[in-house]
Amino acid sequence: MSQRKPNSDQRQHARFELLDYALMEGHSDDQPAPQRAIIVDVSLGGLQIRSRTKFTHGDVFRLTVGRADSTPVLIVAEVRYSIPIDESDLYATGFKVKPEDNEQRINWVDYVHTVFQSQGETLTY
Repeated sequence: MSQRKPNSDQRQHARFELLDYALMEGHSDDQPAPQRAIIVDVSLGGLQIRSRTKFTHGDVFRLTVGRADSTPVLIVAEVRYSIPIDESDLYATGFKVKPEDNEQRINWVDYVHTVFQSQGETLTY
């Protein structure tokens, strides 16, 4: 499911695949209006999304990750790459998380931990 450039993976943490929804808002006024995206994998240090928009390396966004049974998670993240997916109108975009404060950092770690736990429970059945 993950898409990335060959030899460009710089992640330092394990990634967990999933399908989750996020609302992306520009961190500055000159960025596009809020957009929807689908999260396809997460790690402690970042995430990868699918969207119909190509993003610019270095742009910073606020992502709100919806969770059905919990409070949404807000995280600030910087675009690391945005590449087209073959035979599709979608782009794979990787982000490095850049929490603005300790609360965002803790909420992100809790979110990734919850994803890890749910995948572990799925594997045991």
